[in-house]
Amino acid sequence: MLSLNNEFEITTDIAKKVILTMGQWKVSLTPENYQVWFEYCIGGNEEIVTDINELITSGKPFIKGVNENLYDKHFGKHKAEKVVAEMHHQMQKILKSVLEEIFHQNASAVQYSNKLREYSDRLKDAREMSEITHVIKDIIKDTNKMEESSHSLQKRLENVTSEARNLKQTLERKEREASIDVLTDLHNRKALDKKIEDLYNEFTHQGSLFSVLMIDIDFFKKFNDTYGHKIGDEVLQIVGATLKECIKGKDFPARYGGEEFIVLLPMTSHNNASTVAEQIRQEISKKTFKLKKTGETIGQVTVSIGVSEIKSDDTIDSVVERADRSLYLAKDSGRNGVKTERDLL
Repeated sequence: MLSLNNEFEITTDIAKKVILTMGQWKVSLTPENYQVWFEYCIGGNEEIVTDINELITSGKPFIKGVNENLYDKHFGKHKAEKVVAEMHHQMQKILKSVLEEIFHQNASAVQYSNKLREYSDRLKDAREMSEITHVIKDIIKDTNKMEESSHSLQKRLENVTSEARNLKQTLERKEREASIDVLTDLHNRKALDKKIEDLYNEFTHQGSLFSVLMIDIDFFKKFNDTYGHKIGDEVLQIVGATLKECIKGKDFPARYGGEEFIVLLPMTSHNNASTVAEQIRQEISKKTFKLKKTGETIGQVTVSIGVSEIKSDDTIDSVVERADRSLYLAKDSGRNGVKTERDLL
């Protein structure tokens, strides 16, 4: 475990590295830009490192539009505006506090260095022991002041580091709340729209394919009409939990609306997506419900699933539309089944 001093030294070194690197590439010191370049400097986000290195290699300047695109791509522009505005205001205060302390410390260091040169000259010219003693006393006095200044800077930096950590945690929590469907704990429609846009852009620029699963709960209206919306909500929750159990890695499950769900499968071909869809169908079909009060079994839960894979001439709407048509083919074919875009031919 790092000691407080070691943690402080590491944090300070990173802050200096970030600010110096931003200065080297003439990047404006804003909270958004600092967040991007912080991730770049610590190397914790491979996508940011790759994007910035490509920009550096291309020789493109980090103008305002370039910086905004980097921030929007990696941290998202779909955030609660009031929350983000407050977070940015707090980050500005933190950065201002850090910079003021660093500049003050640097000024003190320069002044201290000048005084040491002055004391050196005085020692050279000293002829009496009393003169030497006075110089030593002055050196000790100024050295103590410098140590106090350094200690003050350390304490301030420790405080703002803690503030920044708390601020980051708050922002992450707010971002999560803004992108999660409260009932199912899956991603909501807003987060889904952003994710599929990102995947589509990666496909058009890098050729990174992805597949779409469109999922609909069979006879969901019957659950609601017969047993009430509370039971219907429990069905939605069970399906959402099962989707989470069946997927892995970067797969992206979301509630599309009502009793419909979408799962985005990055770097997944049609055949593999069909396999995932069948696994999901089988797992959900194993679920049965009992009423808590009476113990009455209310039947099996099943889903119909449609599958599509992104194509070179696709738009976002067209790849989703094919998955939707495949879903309705599955429903028309008796439900509790999987159909793909190939079945549409």
